[in-house]
Amino acid sequence: MNNQLTDLMQRATENLEPVTPDLLERSVQQGLHLRRRRTTVLSLTGAGAVVATVGLIAGGVQLLGGPSEAAVAGTPAPLTAPPAAKPRHVTPQQTLATLRSLVEAPGRTLTKPETWGESKDGFVAAAYVVDDGKGASRVDVLLSAGGEENPCATASTGCTKLPDGSSVFAMAEQPEYPGNRNKDGVTSNYVALYLRDGRLISMTSYNAPAEKDSRHTRQKPLFTVAQLTSMVKSKTWKFPPANPVKPSGTAVKPSSKVQPSK
Repeated sequence: MNNQLTDLMQRATENLEPVTPDLLERSVQQGLHLRRRRTTVLSLTGAGAVVATVGLIAGGVQLLGGPSEAAVAGTPAPLTAPPAAKPRHVTPQQTLATLRSLVEAPGRTLTKPETWGESKDGFVAAAYVVDDGKGASRVDVLLSAGGEENPCATASTGCTKLPDGSSVFAMAEQPEYPGNRNKDGVTSNYVALYLRDGRLISMTSYNAPAEKDSRHTRQKPLFTVAQLTSMVKSKTWKFPPANPVKPSGTAVKPSSKVQPSK
């Protein structure tokens, strides 16, 4: 039995190449080659997994509408409301500048600029004394956030309804004071534009440099009702934010216009 085992082992190893330095070197090189190949395959496999993961994330973000809309895993996406728009306030100085741009023209001189009111108070106003060489005329403007009764809400003399739902109320060459009280002979043209949201812009042109305590300097006010109507419709005016307060029930008349504090 032992002889048979010895004989078989000799036959199995008789054709084996003896271990030489050359054989050993070739074996080492082959081992290194196999190790490098395996490392390369593993690296490529890992890179492919990363690319695939990135592709899945990008696709998910795109479906969700962008990174800002994608929720972190396990965390609900925050709901953010857009910031509320701040009310746009207008200053009396802006109103004065707009008034100047509308009334100035070659041959006219503008003096005595005046402003009053505040946007936070619901109105702004401004005035100039304009002289075209034929006499001075005070011209003032008032922009209100609303709250006044519109005389054109019902049929009324001097009212014109406009296609956009606003209305114009006008009075021509009205004495500043009734009867014998109008000793200085001051008259005015007055136009008020009532917007659909309740806001108001009114303009007055006098035939004097002041509405009272000054004699008239010209026969008629410098600006006609038609000219004042064109100016109140100008898109250059900046209004105070609309006032939600309901009208007080008092119609706006030249005698009840808000005046500057003395």
